[in-house]
Amino acid sequence: MRSTCLVQYDSNRYSVPSEFAGHKVSLRAYANKVVVVAEQKVIAKHKRRFTRNISYFEPWHYVRLLSQKLGALRDGAPFVKWELPKAMTRIKNLYMETKGGDRDFVELLMLVQQHDLTTVEVACELAVEQNTLRLPAIINLINQLLDPVISPLPKTHSYPLLQVMPKADCKRYEMLYAAREDAA
Repeated sequence: MRSTCLVQYDSNRYSVPSEFAGHKVSLRAYANKVVVVAEQKVIAKHKRRFTRNISYFEPWHYVRLLSQKLGALRDGAPFVKWELPKAMTRIKNLYMETKGGDRDFVELLMLVQQHDLTTVEVACELAVEQNTLRLPAIINLINQLLDPVISPLPKTHSYPLLQVMPKADCKRYEMLYAAREDAA
């Protein structure tokens, strides 16, 4: 396999995950698909194409490389025609307009590697709904989706119940404030 994360079959090239660049892989061609196997497990599947000299990319195979080459997100061949979910596309467009936004979007894509696309997609949809499109807010939404219920703290102390409810007394505050002013 080439260092470009592509394997060749029948004059076309198909992508594999970047961590397998330069490794030996096995390619299995069927009537409708091409399957790439490494270390006795399937690492990539592509629809078999009957064209000539064309590269077929799965952008998720290259996401790990984006942290090293941020510019590839804008111009890299695997990402040119990448169709992301609608909410993620909106966030990407917003991020790409701001300085450092491409780095934030790559971090968002890395969250998909860490969790899964469905979770990140739902978090992005919620972020768009709530108009909280910054990365920390999206990370917070992901965490809420993964662990939605915060379990209550165990009762380590038992406090006595109040017999008489306290009443707010603003005059007391005014007296304390006046005493402070007099001391100054």
